[in-house]
Amino acid sequence: MATYFRDLAFHPAMAEIVSPEARGQIAIFTGGNNSGKSAYLKKTIENSTNLYIGVNRFYSFHHLGLFTEDKNEKDSWYNNMNHQAHHQQYQNFEGSYFNCSTAITRLTNNRRAILFEVFEELFGIPCEVLPEVPDNEFSNKFVSVGGDSLSVTSSGTRLFLGVLAALMDDRFTSVAIDEPELGLSPTLQRRLADIMIRGEYKDRLFPHNPNIILSTHSHLFLDKNFPSNNYIVSKSGNLISCEPCNSMTDLHHIQFRLLGNDLSQLYLPDIVIFVEGETDKKYLEKILLLHHPDARTVVQQCSGDIAARLNYWCDSLGDMQVSPYRNRTIVVYDSVKQAGIERICARVGLPDNQRIEWTENGIEFVYPESILAEIFRKPGLQLSDLIINNDSVTVGDISYKKMALCANVCDRITNSTNLPIELQQKLLDPISHMLR
Repeated sequence: MATYFRDLAFHPAMAEIVSPEARGQIAIFTGGNNSGKSAYLKKTIENSTNLYIGVNRFYSFHHLGLFTEDKNEKDSWYNNMNHQAHHQQYQNFEGSYFNCSTAITRLTNNRRAILFEVFEELFGIPCEVLPEVPDNEFSNKFVSVGGDSLSVTSSGTRLFLGVLAALMDDRFTSVAIDEPELGLSPTLQRRLADIMIRGEYKDRLFPHNPNIILSTHSHLFLDKNFPSNNYIVSKSGNLISCEPCNSMTDLHHIQFRLLGNDLSQLYLPDIVIFVEGETDKKYLEKILLLHHPDARTVVQQCSGDIAARLNYWCDSLGDMQVSPYRNRTIVVYDSVKQAGIERICARVGLPDNQRIEWTENGIEFVYPESILAEIFRKPGLQLSDLIINNDSVTVGDISYKKMALCANVCDRITNSTNLPIELQQKLLDPISHMLR
């Protein structure tokens, strides 16, 4: 167990992720609680040109204090933070030596005006510094947000303005923010992420181009344009390590496993499955209801034209390659399949393991043998006994229409029914893996 923060080891070192000489780099650390992502951020205080903003940043104020220039202020922060890191036992320091009021008052009049202009452009609410007594310029001043004091607006508004003001401080070459989502509504989170990660208003707000280093539990602060800017952090003993996200697949892993997001919580399907016909749809819906009752899975029958439906689906997503549905879309077809279906799947970027081809021609060949034996009154029935002729399925002297047989099978099947190995291995096992 680490007695002091200095006892922790990091691989790779923070300087290898964001070089002290770099400008404009983005690094986003994510992971579970106690994974060490915040510790990585705190390593930035080893350089006095960096600002660390911890989670204790909820400050309320009305009057703006007078600004007194202190050329030693930055060094004092640096010394105090390092004292906590190196000399206080068993304490995970959270102070940031930052508050919204001083972050705003440190800005020049011109820079503060730019901050307020951007805020009004984003939210349509004017911001300005006003005297408390309108006809006395020597009275205390406060920040007015739409006519109200910043002190009575939401804590999220104060946090939003304060964080931006800190990023605008050109004394710092890097700003590390622990969980920027704290206290912010999803709308404010998205706006802040657009500015910090996607560079909106960057030239106006912080032309000095600081490095921005974040730890987060929010998918809104992941860099979706450059996945390698995201890092997965883990801890083993005193060693804290991280791995970069190398692909969109890794990024979706972070979103849907590491951060615990769930498409179904957004009233979207977890998985979309394209099948050829109505009996495929009814049977697989019943199987999925029994084996994954909590998942929202959509089975779409395509009347034999899977290619057209798949093309439409991909066009609706915009780009399958970068969509979370890339690894949650499944195509199922028989051994006698639509011409060109494999080429279409490859063109839209559907992974090979999500193209399921049954060994035989017909969904009936993955019905449970035990249930078919009951229906056709043939003990020991094997799937190879089925004879399919157009819309009829026959075993011996007994024949059923495909829809009638499907309905009969679905009525009888239960959780305890033994399923064909092909169905289990090709469809249910991959779905279980997707839903983990």
